[in-house]
Amino acid sequence: MSGQGTSGIKFIDRELRRIDFNIGGLTVSFPLNAIPDLVYEAMANAVNRTADPPETLNELYVSTLMKPTVSTLNASNIFPINSAKKVIRLTLTDEALQESIHELEGMELSFQGRPFEETRDERIDLYQKIMLDDRKIDRFRFGCVEMYGDQTYQNILRDPRVSLNLYWTQEKWPQALSYQINCVAEIVPPGDPFYRYMRLMRRIFSPTLIDLRDTTDYICAYKFWVCESKDKSLAEKAGFVP
Repeated sequence: MSGQGTSGIKFIDRELRRIDFNIGGLTVSFPLNAIPDLVYEAMANAVNRTADPPETLNELYVSTLMKPTVSTLNASNIFPINSAKKVIRLTLTDEALQESIHELEGMELSFQGRPFEETRDERIDLYQKIMLDDRKIDRFRFGCVEMYGDQTYQNILRDPRVSLNLYWTQEKWPQALSYQINCVAEIVPPGDPFYRYMRLMRRIFSPTLIDLRDTTDYICAYKFWVCESKDKSLAEKAGFVP
């Protein structure tokens, strides 16, 4: 498939697991890989457990798993790395989005005019509905929205390479889990079904409206195409007793 964003992506080949993009006038090719299984399962199953609704929303909205540090590069700066916290989500495939975006937006529209607490269970149900069929989830990318168009956005326009640092804990693991996931970012403009999906996924779990400064909507959405992942988890030392 051809890349449609404005961040230099030229071609994405799922069969050959390759992504081609432009940096400074040069075309480079990177590998395309799947989201690590532990990360994917933790995100997809974030509400598939017994929990009070407020705790479930905390998993979806506040959890460090869903809110990694996103690092981008501006080589002309004295300190060239920019870091920002971003809320990311798993995304449906483009085909699934085409089929379902109107229905999903209609469900979100039904929440309007009612107190957030009154619609909390319905919002959780909507997330579960989206994640229900893993055949419709794109295993090669994450999604995110850009609120302000500041440094992260400007850096991605120049160089679409980004690094995500995810950190989270789970009851079944004795130590914290952490991954560095290196991606190529594709910028998706307003109006695109993917943009509309990410706008919905960003808003349905937020009980308050975010100040978007002088704009009325998000600048764009990002497709974070996964190129490589590095397990940065703490390893438990055998026989060690704290």
